[in-house]
Amino acid sequence: MTTPPTFPSSLKNQLIVSCQAIPGDPLDHTETLRRIALSVLRGGAGGLRANGPDHIAAFRQQTALPIIGIFKRFESGKPDITPDFASAKSVSDAGADILGMDCSAGRFTTSEPWPPLLNRIRNELNRPVVADIATLDEARAAAEAGADAVATTMYGYTPETAGQRSISWTLVEQLVNGLHLPVIVEGHVRQPDEVRRAFDLGAFAVVVGAAITQPEAITARFVASIQS
Repeated sequence: MTTPPTFPSSLKNQLIVSCQAIPGDPLDHTETLRRIALSVLRGGAGGLRANGPDHIAAFRQQTALPIIGIFKRFESGKPDITPDFASAKSVSDAGADILGMDCSAGRFTTSEPWPPLLNRIRNELNRPVVADIATLDEARAAAEAGADAVATTMYGYTPETAGQRSISWTLVEQLVNGLHLPVIVEGHVRQPDEVRRAFDLGAFAVVVGAAITQPEAITARFVASIQS
């Protein structure tokens, strides 16, 4: 009998760094992202979030720490996170310890429905699943369906939350107080004190991406401060 997957306890109170690059970005290159991943690991990251089997396989060679793997495709410039079982399996086979997937109202209608896909990933790939959500109701639905953790990744990118570009601390508190599974704060995290606040509120882990790994976004913030 297969042992049910469990979310890695080693990620508790850890900073997870998302090492990704959007298509067309100068950093969208496996060796470049591998070096970025190695650098953040040396800086103390407790885990990584990565997109696509090639990048995940490269990161796996550098660390035994947990990797949250996703498969992101784009339609009309919008990301579709782990749309089907084939993409999930490719990420798992590449070495991801955890699979992330969009379980929000913003999930593409062309993607496989997420509840049965979540169960296939857990049962057939034996990988824990972190559900990327934007609201408390979505998180509750994911928990009911068997998700092993939830992440606030989709906040600001769904019809209900469109345009929001800062952390919803209200949502974080609702998730921590209303769920009995790990809550990961991801999205719009820009400052170290925000990471500290997330943990003070009871978050299990925090994912930071662009604020660490995307020089273009970091530079643009500095330039904006000059022009304001």
